[in-house]
Amino acid sequence: MSKTVLLRHIDDQREIALLEGKRLLAFVRDAGGGIAAEQIYLGKVDRIVKGMEAAFVKLGGDAMGFLPFSECREKPRSGDLMIVQVKKPPIGEKAAYLTADIALAGRFALLTPFTRRFAVSKKIEDEETRKRLSDLASRIAPAGMGLVMRTESAEAEEEAIASDVAALQAAWEDVLEKRSHVSEPCLLKGREDALLRLLRDEHGEISAILTDRPEKIAGVSVPVRACPAPFDVYSVPAKLEKSLARKVWLDCGGYLVIDPTEAMTVIDVNSGKFTGNKTGTENTFLKLNLEAAREIARLLRLRNIGGIVIIDFVDMQTEESRAAVKEALEAALKDDPVKAVVHGFTSLGLVEMTRKKGQ
Repeated sequence: MSKTVLLRHIDDQREIALLEGKRLLAFVRDAGGGIAAEQIYLGKVDRIVKGMEAAFVKLGGDAMGFLPFSECREKPRSGDLMIVQVKKPPIGEKAAYLTADIALAGRFALLTPFTRRFAVSKKIEDEETRKRLSDLASRIAPAGMGLVMRTESAEAEEEAIASDVAALQAAWEDVLEKRSHVSEPCLLKGREDALLRLLRDEHGEISAILTDRPEKIAGVSVPVRACPAPFDVYSVPAKLEKSLARKVWLDCGGYLVIDPTEAMTVIDVNSGKFTGNKTGTENTFLKLNLEAAREIARLLRLRNIGGIVIIDFVDMQTEESRAAVKEALEAALKDDPVKAVVHGFTSLGLVEMTRKKGQ
């Protein structure tokens, strides 16, 4: 099913929604400013915390980041100036999570300037394709740098991939050029435009961009169409309200209860009004859990939930049913542009998974 991007402007702020048919898959409020994932800074080590095996790094102004030693090539010292990248933006009282292992993301590849490694996205499963892309990465990677081939590279021409890598190399050279002219903590590379990032990361077909300000969109390959009130036409506010509620109803009559905590997000699946059919209790619960798995994958992306996620599906008696639910959840997460891993059912019958928080 084709996908549609909706974009509306409210003063200096943009709101972007991604729909597949009538389903809301993603929502981004892009106000600019602030610390965001993938930004690159010249940071100054403020203090070393030996007990935590980490350093706190000044990023400019009052902004501070947390840099574990495991994310460094060399152990930092107090007062050091170093190039760092935001891996996770600040959440609540937690500082931004930093890394010194810089990675620049393009449409087809990820460039690692400090680490010479060659890898292929795990979402590409065909062994022949993986071998071809791995060989290509080793051939076109800039000297001393590494490449990770992204999912989109599987269907791309070599020339397009090489052009993407060249653009990433140029962006890195811009970072180094700016670094050579500054001696205090500052931003060296901002985050990518939210719309361009969505188009880059979305693997499905996008049929059009509907926006109230078409004159502000340039340099995209997707058709752009004028629409005075795109969010109203597609009832995005109502869809958002339902999707962001603590209780989210499923089409079958069951519902989810989503409770974020500081350590993790807990999702409870309930049968609600769902009575199933005459095929038996196990099949009834399986049908409910399969729909819940697909909806959970959508909501994780839409709410930008990261970290540990614990899911309490309705109890099933057979290993085959549990395997089917795990497989359905993994399949639904394949379209998520950020990494998500389903670790399986625990001894208590709960599904444990992790998801990297997006930008």
